[in-house]
Amino acid sequence: MELLNGIRVERSSDPGFRKRAVSVDDYFVDVRWEGEIVRARYRDGKLLLHKGANRHVEIAPQGYDATQISPTRDTRLRWMQSVIGCTHYVAGAGERQYLSEADAPGVTFVQREDIADSNHAYIGA
Repeated sequence: MELLNGIRVERSSDPGFRKRAVSVDDYFVDVRWEGEIVRARYRDGKLLLHKGANRHVEIAPQGYDATQISPTRDTRLRWMQSVIGCTHYVAGAGERQYLSEADAPGVTFVQREDIADSNHAYIGA
């Protein structure tokens, strides 16, 4: 189908991508906890694991760098756009409710049609 011809594919989990992205103040951090890598929320100088409802477990402070940071949904668009510099963004109905289009000036937002089968989630030419 050659849907990706002429398109550069980037993985936001790639350490190089994360290093090139702008700093954001609302994010998660991939850190070690009890022998595993977990994604802790950084808030008010603390690393927190969500335990359900409004409960969190605070984990011991530890060093981290940009390669371990993932933005929250509210900062993700600005963070990704700082690396990708896209001209168009195909957004689902749920995303349009929280995306701040002001974080991506000059980007054309395209409403994705609702789909019943995610295997068919692409835009035809």
